Amino acid sequence: MVELLRRWLFPSACIACDAPGPALCAACAPAPSAAIRFAVEGVPAFALGPYDGALRAAVVAMKRGERDHLDTFAALLAQRAPPLLGALVPLPTTRGRAAERGFDQSAALARQLAVLRGVPCEEVLVKRGRPQEGRGRRERLGASDRFRLRGAGLPAAVTLLDDVCTTGATLRDAIGLLRRAGVGVRRIVVLARTLP
Repeated sequence: MVELLRRWLFPSACIACDAPGPALCAACAPAPSAAIRFAVEGVPAFALGPYDGALRAAVVAMKRGERDHLDTFAALLAQRAPPLLGALVPLPTTRGRAAERGFDQSAALARQLAVLRGVPCEEVLVKRGRPQEGRGRRERLGASDRFRLRGAGLPAAVTLLDDVCTTGATLRDAIGLLRRAGVGVRRIVVLARTLP
């Protein structure tokens, strides 16, 4: 009910051009040709596009608590991402960040995308430590043990979902933990990729 009231009082508009409608309109969203394919620890990865321009503005707005972008991002990933192999596992944010925003953007996005793609969403990772924001490249690459596992019943195979891949260190950490637990990490899907 609160969400419906919020949308009525504050209708969504494109973050880039202010056109009424989706939080990132079709004209401002990255074109399919902007998609980036890369790999982390031998796992094939997909990003909607580079972390700049309108895509960056939309991701930052979502990280600041704007939920409108979840629908847009879930729809774009549902249309463009390669097949999700196994359960969809989000890389969560810290509890403090989720409390500040009112939601965990990766978990909320994973739930929506899982419904659109008809795959299970398994929230088996718990974030430890402080956020990556504000850390330099060397500090990001040097950090480890960012996650712990939640629950005993782990899926056999997973696709990881995160918002932005900068150095890949967070993804490598999650991949290592899941592999040590016997989980096959088959694919990675992110909204944006920071280019060198």
